[in-house]
Amino acid sequence: MEEWLRARMLASAGIAGIAGNHVDWGLRPAGDQMPGVELFVISDVPERRMAGNPTWHDARVQANCWAATPGEAIRLRRAVATFAEGLRENVDGKKYRVFVIDADGRTEPDAGRIAHRAQVDLRISYQV
Repeated sequence: MEEWLRARMLASAGIAGIAGNHVDWGLRPAGDQMPGVELFVISDVPERRMAGNPTWHDARVQANCWAATPGEAIRLRRAVATFAEGLRENVDGKKYRVFVIDADGRTEPDAGRIAHRAQVDLRISYQV
């Protein structure tokens, strides 16, 4: 799921038009340019089944949208939400379903650097 999501975000004209290729899992690389998207898996729960191994997972992914200005962080957040809402895709025989479950409307400055963060939480159901 992680590789698929990052590749799809990088291929999104809306996200790439703002963040370029700055979409990373975990902490963004030190000195990485802004704006950019920082992705974290908050939870990744397999479906419950009475018999056999689960074939679906239900993940929650947090996308932190970092930028030098509040407006740019909000534009990037909107691009991520627009990209993700209702995304359905079948890739290599696996299905992916994405929903926006929360989008933070405010930005928060980061005291360690001059940066602003806006957040989008995604629910991703996917086959394993």
